[in-house]
Amino acid sequence: MTAFVEWCQASALSDFMRSAKWPFPTVEIFHFVGVILVFGSMLVLNLRIFGRILRHAPIPQVAEGVAPLTAIGLAAQLVSGPVLFVTSALKFSASTPFKWKLLLLVAALIYHFGVHRRFAMDPETPMSKLRISAAVSALSWIGVVLAGLAISLLG
Repeated sequence: MTAFVEWCQASALSDFMRSAKWPFPTVEIFHFVGVILVFGSMLVLNLRIFGRILRHAPIPQVAEGVAPLTAIGLAAQLVSGPVLFVTSALKFSASTPFKWKLLLLVAALIYHFGVHRRFAMDPETPMSKLRISAAVSALSWIGVVLAGLAISLLG
């Protein structure tokens, strides 16, 4: 693992990202847009499940409607995240908040695609089960965002 992290830190991409003022902030903005799209689409779906917004729209329709935003946001993060990682690979690999973010991200993705989305797309899912699923979904994505913030605040 150490050899990989050192290779990332010494890569041409890492050098480029640190070579000027604009590459890192540009990629970071791209990453934040991805976070906003994923978190925002999950928020819309979960608020609909709790009956706070879009009350007349069927939940499966809302789930299907936000799916492209979720996919675009995830794609943005999957492209930008590794690019941001290589700029400070040694620092990130030693960061506890970074490790927590990756763990929580994997858990949130597995839960979203393995459970929550399936429940939301099924019109036969009981509302009580949907609400529990929405609460777990919301907490998992909040955990990912908070761990991401902790990386910049705590290192």
